[in-house]
Amino acid sequence: MDAEPTRRSEGGGGDEIPWGQRLYDRPFVLLALGLLVMLVCFTAWGLWEITSLTPAPLP
Repeated sequence: MDAEPTRRSEGGGGDEIPWGQRLYDRPFVLLALGLLVMLVCFTAWGLWEITSLTPAPLP
């Protein structure tokens, strides 16, 4: 059995397996992708907040 099948073997005419299904069959890739998206989004959001802050008036 192949580690990464790209064709169906159940007589479906040799249709390719959709990339979404191949992605969903790999939970650790989904986990890494989710963590990467969160890291990038929250880092970008934090940097945007830091650059858009007004200077605090000192007493």
